[in-house]
Amino acid sequence: MKSNQSLAPIETTIPLLEPVRIYTAKELAVMRRSRMLACIEAQEAFYLMEHTTKMGGQAIEIRRQLEEGVLLIQVKEKSRTRYKVNGEFIAPRIIRQLEKRGLVKLGGAKK
Repeated sequence: MKSNQSLAPIETTIPLLEPVRIYTAKELAVMRRSRMLACIEAQEAFYLMEHTTKMGGQAIEIRRQLEEGVLLIQVKEKSRTRYKVNGEFIAPRIIRQLEKRGLVKLGGAKK
């Protein structure tokens, strides 16, 4: 017999990530060549993403709040997933802008 009670939404905290570590020339010089080339490639890709695409005003504001320590909460309901910051729900497209830049990881969030 199935219960008619609705399940409570599952809330998960999503941490802010450091997108790409920027290495100094000295740090790169002591790495194995293959690792050095991979790090340089990642830094260049991040630089291009940051400087050739623009985040919207809301995404910039959310990024600043997350950098200041405010939590991003993922709320999984029956058929949808929503995100909230400071108790306010945020449009998923804004959070996807942050994910595209490597600032949050949405697929593997932990409780």
